[in-house]
Amino acid sequence: MGRKTVTNEFLLEEVKKVANQLGRPPVGATEFRYRYLASQRFESWARFLEEAGLSMQADLEESAEIRSKYIEAVHKIVNVLDRVPRSSDFDDIREVRYYFKSLSGLFEAAGLEKKSNGYWSKKFKEEEI
Repeated sequence: MGRKTVTNEFLLEEVKKVANQLGRPPVGATEFRYRYLASQRFESWARFLEEAGLSMQADLEESAEIRSKYIEAVHKIVNVLDRVPRSSDFDDIREVRYYFKSLSGLFEAAGLEKKSNGYWSKKFKEEEI
């Protein structure tokens, strides 16, 4: 029996299904088994996602509720544990990156101050009046 050929259409439909299940586009081979093949066929992962109508990062307007949940988590960790959150504090750091581009992006959105040495402080920026 011969090998089945995976078509571009199949790849595009599959990534849309996976993105729908995850609530965001898949980011690695553990989430999308055809990632390497898709990246080769479409020249890059970003181009493949674009062709599927997906993006590697969420728009600012997208899912304010989810963003708010992560910002609240930062405040809770700082206030209860008296430390800056770590990536291991979040169930899915890939989701944090999708909505905030990075952990630093989340800290900035939550209003944490950055120290002069580049590390994040446990203090929040003063509210502007």
